[in-house]
Amino acid sequence: MCEEMCITPGEDDDTSQAMDSDIKEIARMLTKLNELAYNTYKPLVDDICARKAPEAEVEHLLDSMVGICNDDRMTELFKRVCRKYLYLYPEMITSEIYTYKEMYEDDDSTGAN
Repeated sequence: MCEEMCITPGEDDDTSQAMDSDIKEIARMLTKLNELAYNTYKPLVDDICARKAPEAEVEHLLDSMVGICNDDRMTELFKRVCRKYLYLYPEMITSEIYTYKEMYEDDDSTGAN
């Protein structure tokens, strides 16, 4: 019975080390992905904020960015576009902000602890 249920010394350590290694690799991959997203969107944000872009173009950019705002730098780019166009396209920007909030902010309205 012990053969089935007992853990041999060192076996659990190997599993933990493998999991730690896997987690570190995933973290490295996420960091690289965040860097790629920032480097891709930064010039697009710089461009769209330097001119008066049509509403559809601004909306398209924000729609594509909102799903990857899990990085502080991407969030800042998203906010920069929103600030630039808030008074020009208030309904669309407000909608994008609500989408962002639904995705990233906790819902504290339930009062649950």
